[in-house]
Amino acid sequence: MQKPVIYLNKQTEADEDLCVLYFKSNNDILNRIRQNDWITWNPKLHKYVVISTPQTIGLLSDVLEDIAIINTKYYQAQLKNNTDEVVIGDATYFTGILELQDKLGNVMLVPFKEGDRRCIIIKYKYSKAINQILVNDVNCKWDAELKDFVLRPRISEVTDFIEKHNSKIKIQLHNELIIRDCKILQLLLEQAYKRNVNFKSVPKDFLKYMILKGYSVNTIRTYYYFVLRLLNCYRENSIEQINMFSASKVNEYHQMMLGEKSYSFQTLNQSVNAIKLYYQGYLKREIELEDIIRPKVGRQLPKVWNKDEINKILNTVVNIKHKTLLSLIYGSGLRIGEALNLKLNDIDSKRMQIRVLGGKGNKDRYTILAKSLLKLLREYYREFKPKEYLFEGHYGGKYSATSAGKILSKAIEKSGVPKRGGLHSLRHSFATHLLESGTDLRYIQELLGHNSSKTTEIYTHVSNKYLQQIKSPLDDLGV
Repeated sequence: MQKPVIYLNKQTEADEDLCVLYFKSNNDILNRIRQNDWITWNPKLHKYVVISTPQTIGLLSDVLEDIAIINTKYYQAQLKNNTDEVVIGDATYFTGILELQDKLGNVMLVPFKEGDRRCIIIKYKYSKAINQILVNDVNCKWDAELKDFVLRPRISEVTDFIEKHNSKIKIQLHNELIIRDCKILQLLLEQAYKRNVNFKSVPKDFLKYMILKGYSVNTIRTYYYFVLRLLNCYRENSIEQINMFSASKVNEYHQMMLGEKSYSFQTLNQSVNAIKLYYQGYLKREIELEDIIRPKVGRQLPKVWNKDEINKILNTVVNIKHKTLLSLIYGSGLRIGEALNLKLNDIDSKRMQIRVLGGKGNKDRYTILAKSLLKLLREYYREFKPKEYLFEGHYGGKYSATSAGKILSKAIEKSGVPKRGGLHSLRHSFATHLLESGTDLRYIQELLGHNSSKTTEIYTHVSNKYLQQIKSPLDDLGV
């Protein structure tokens, strides 16, 4: 008699990587599972699960192989290699200009590759409404083995899916799904907004221009949204008329934004940069956009935690992968994008350095590798065995910045430490603590990858050490 099959697959629940067991009801399997309390029932997934590590997968095989066949082909399925994560639809700028659409929920398109088979899995938190949409879509097929709806990896079918459903559901791309088609990217970038009769899309050629110029995904998304806001602020004007605006008209537009009081100076400066690129770079307009009045940016001090607070935050994190990631950002002063871009060969344990390739401004540099961090990295590697990127996501490829942010938020809440910022505040804390320990500002500048020493000098205004050394003249008066 042939043994029953247990299929293993990956799932993320509450930011924890799980291995889910799929099998037809079988008393022998159920009895064996109940004898092992580390295999637990997940009420949300309605499945038995274990923590997803190579060790637990090995233990599963040891415990169950005499009564069942353990099939890991879906668990081990590799995705296509790619570069940047694409996150779309999270716009916050356009109060009163563009109206946000209500959505039924989110779906994520995830590429699947196993042998010669290719498809795009549609992942979503179960919703009856979303499920019905997928059932009614002729291009969406239910895959009994994967236990998911799938699309064929064809541009026409992906475009059709997004066009039909992006008004009802928010569609996200997994960072391993490579999309170069500008029409699809435009649909995703604009999906957050209601397309009324006055709605104007940003020209696709501007999107193509930014891609060809090598702008990062984040910059493309930000610049696209600011140009979208400009075009839709002037409802009575055509795109052709807006394209002929003078520098004084653009300056008037930014003065209106400034008057709304809901935009920071940093936001206004981003808008100036985006619109300058649109007119000068894309449209090749020979107008003096340098005449645009740039808002003066007030000095805002970085928000930092002290060393005791950092210690409390890091020590509340139990998951070795999560703890290693947060420790890396703080211990080496990395931006989150730099940390997630690291590959295994970027860790130089002999020289105790970390190589950062293509940092902000596309610059390469080296930063320090702490002995305690190296110990964590080795422990993490033994448990998780990443294949390419140092930190890999649930479906392979780079780990998500969104997930990293959630890890820190939970750690802050659990530690009881005041929330003073997000992941970037770990980097700010790194620089401040180095300065307080006597490290020369020039070295800190190199470690952080700052172009200008003026950027690094802001940490001198945060460091308590130097404030504590200054004596108030009141103490000399004998009051």
